Amino acid sequence: MPVSPDDVKSICAELLKIEVDRIEFPGGNTRDAVRVNIGPLSVIVSKRKSLQRAQLESTVLRLLNQGGAPVPRLIAYRDHFLIQQDMGSQRLSERLNASSETQVIELLESALTRLSTIHEIGKANSQFKSVVILGDKAQWLVSLAKSAERLGVLLGIPAPSLDIDKPVELLRVDEPTFIKWDARPGNAVLSADGEVNWIDWEHCGRRHPLDDVVWLLADEYTPYLPQEESALITRVLPMFANGYSLDQAHEYLRVFGTFHSCIRIAMILNHQSKGGWWDFQRCLELDRVGVVRELAIQSCQRAAHWSNHSQLTDSLTPWFGDVLRSIEKR
Repeated sequence: MPVSPDDVKSICAELLKIEVDRIEFPGGNTRDAVRVNIGPLSVIVSKRKSLQRAQLESTVLRLLNQGGAPVPRLIAYRDHFLIQQDMGSQRLSERLNASSETQVIELLESALTRLSTIHEIGKANSQFKSVVILGDKAQWLVSLAKSAERLGVLLGIPAPSLDIDKPVELLRVDEPTFIKWDARPGNAVLSADGEVNWIDWEHCGRRHPLDDVVWLLADEYTPYLPQEESALITRVLPMFANGYSLDQAHEYLRVFGTFHSCIRIAMILNHQSKGGWWDFQRCLELDRVGVVRELAIQSCQRAAHWSNHSQLTDSLTPWFGDVLRSIEKR
């Protein structure tokens, strides 16, 4: 829900008892969060779409703050509005795309390690058990497993038929724990000392910790470095397995990541069909969907690689080659 300058001035006067000096719109003037300068102090004011989302985020931030998590400090909260600590102005997505390959892997490993810390705080505090469970309905799991089928319909390139029951069973989570869920690199920022901090907690919930790994590594803005990425996954997988064997965790990650990539690619192409390709730098700076040909191609390459790691999805691997060629022609 867009936040207006009048909203910001009013809520800061009410909750902080101070006047605003300057308001910045780092994501554009249609986004739900702004940076507010009050003398030397900088805070983030956000306006959530629903009272339930705002309440969830405020509750979760308080609990995570108590545990020392790498997240913003909640300064004040009322109704739809939250005032949070400003953790930094550069998103992880921006830093990743301005870094060397070695730096990219270091940043991703740091981001994942910090997510793991958050997960452990969630497991240690029984209050997180009241957070909503995500993706537990059979209909949601079936829809996820049919994401390649829908992408094929969108492009007019039918996807190979999959035995849907098997990935649905693989991706069902019996013992959900607290996760961020929307762990895109655009939802992490770099502090002045270079530490990765995770922001925007309105969509968090409980599912499997591996889901957060998928959201980060399979995002279109995450550079695709297959060999380095595989080595990174091997290193971090034990932190996120959460009771699964490493083989089961690896297959879960790759299968979920394949379907997640299909969803991201379809989202990109739906936008592209309505107005052509967008400017990469503007998308990156404003944290928009990456409606950029190179990013769509990169996502397709990653999906082909990830799909080949499981018999449940390996029939999709050559099909992603057809999808890639279709994207190249758009």
